[in-house]
Amino acid sequence: MASKQYISIIRLFDHCGISTVDDFNLSRAKKQLQAEFGIAQGGFIEVDGYTYTRHDVFEEIEQPDFPKRLVFHKQIWDSPQILQLLEKNTVDLISVQDEFAPLCGNKEFDEFFSPYLAGPFNYLSRTFLADARLKEMGDLLNYEDFLQPAEREVAFRPLRVFLEENIRILRNVNGENYSMMRPKISHWIERDWYVFFNNLPHEFYDTKNDITVWVINIGVEVQKSHRRDCKRMSEQLIALQDTPESLRTTIVSNHAVYSGSSSWSLSGRNAFWMIWVVFMLIRAISSNGCSESKSSYKEFSYPHLKNKLHFQDSLFRIIKDSSFRFNRDSLLK
Repeated sequence: MASKQYISIIRLFDHCGISTVDDFNLSRAKKQLQAEFGIAQGGFIEVDGYTYTRHDVFEEIEQPDFPKRLVFHKQIWDSPQILQLLEKNTVDLISVQDEFAPLCGNKEFDEFFSPYLAGPFNYLSRTFLADARLKEMGDLLNYEDFLQPAEREVAFRPLRVFLEENIRILRNVNGENYSMMRPKISHWIERDWYVFFNNLPHEFYDTKNDITVWVINIGVEVQKSHRRDCKRMSEQLIALQDTPESLRTTIVSNHAVYSGSSSWSLSGRNAFWMIWVVFMLIRAISSNGCSESKSSYKEFSYPHLKNKLHFQDSLFRIIKDSSFRFNRDSLLK
């Protein structure tokens, strides 16, 4: 596993009275630590519930670039939320933003930090995804840029398993079994997940689009029987970023239908009432002395209005029946 458990060496230095300011002397620090471990019972030192072993401590301080690493250790020590994340696998994902901000964009810090971040990132991902806490997972993904190539596979393993499992479930949902399957996909309906998808690492771009297509198709399948669910899913889909143009066009069109916000639906309703009023006026005039008999009138038809009123169902049939990317049988085999 390409990750390491972090325990701040600054805590040990403070306990042993080793200064870490500008006059830090590495040679003197090594001698003092040798003495401290020599008299420590069992060969390890415990400080505030954290255990330091001779091997781990000297493996770190004998790194050829330790003076530079010491600067990073001090930065973490001065960042309580980041320190808690590394040592306890817990963090306030909102307030930690202020502590991460000055550390962004430093490649040397990233290389130092990444092996320590991989474990907590993996742990928190498993915790959030097990409970389908997709908003928190999205907030955690704000910090994925700190993870370097050597640690990304370990850090993202729970994320990969979650997404692959959800593709398997989503592809088996259809109009007939929707009510039975809904509890298994409720997090795509009842939770805010657009931030999660917008923050997905580049490694999951194709997977993100695949799931987006399945969610779109499910909405098409059940748009008549579960319109509220369709609208909820659509509210998340419409907020997605960095989607292919073809997907984006379909999402926007469907959202207009689900939300009833399209101009054609509004004008269609207005036209209906206007035509109804005209029709009633004609009836009133004819009943007040029109020379033609009632039976001689032609049927009053409104083909333009009829086309608008039937547009919604046609749109869904086009999306559902198309052999393009959104066809369930040919999309993901």
